[in-house]
Amino acid sequence: MFRSLVGGEWVNLGYGMVICTVADVRKEPKFRSERIHQLVFGEVVEILEEDRGGDYVFVRDFRIDYSGYVNKNQLLKIDSETYTKYVLSKRFVKIKMPFCRTSGAIEYMLPVGSRLLCDGDGFVLPDGRYFTLLDDPSPEIDGIVELSKKFLGVPYLWGGTSSYGFDCSGFTNRMYDLFNVNLPRDSTKQEEFCEKVQEPLPGDLLFMPDHVMIYIGEDSVIHANGHGMCVEITNLLKDDYGRYLASKITKIGRPKMEA
Repeated sequence: MFRSLVGGEWVNLGYGMVICTVADVRKEPKFRSERIHQLVFGEVVEILEEDRGGDYVFVRDFRIDYSGYVNKNQLLKIDSETYTKYVLSKRFVKIKMPFCRTSGAIEYMLPVGSRLLCDGDGFVLPDGRYFTLLDDPSPEIDGIVELSKKFLGVPYLWGGTSSYGFDCSGFTNRMYDLFNVNLPRDSTKQEEFCEKVQEPLPGDLLFMPDHVMIYIGEDSVIHANGHGMCVEITNLLKDDYGRYLASKITKIGRPKMEA
């Protein structure tokens, strides 16, 4: 295992861009290890450790400062110049729909949050592969609530952050990512990140131990949960489950939206 620790600090070994639909981030460098996070197509990570004999590299998702192991075959390694051109470019778009179909050099069903580098009438990967989309990636959306409802019924998946499957904090993280708000990955950190308010407005986050929900108005929330095993809407006053959730709320939080 090649580790890039110098003076107790991690040193960047380069960057990796996700070139599959979804890449699992695991707790340990092996396939059967716990999934703790996911990356979607086009997201870029720092490579902090390389396993010379194995399939996994240790990476940091610097968007939310979250680290774990990713199969190196799911990444395209890129240099600093390409990183600057791609990540810092204003010429990329994020997919804001549950899925977008591609055509050309790659034929994928890309999930929400995928990053695409514009090139003329289509899109390109840093290795030159060119493709187009068969669907509109970024339709006009009136806020977090309208966006989140597009994902009703998406399966619950521990560690999931995509429209192939979400966990609770992966859902809130991805929804706010589309509005350029980088919520932390886990619900406890999201709770610390958010400003406490007394009365919720649509789009605010409601926290309880080990769970987070998006308030959508009319005493209701939308959340990815292990009760219904999907993204669903729950009224907090209507039945036993909703009242149970309401009784456990520890904080109403308001993420800071960028201008």
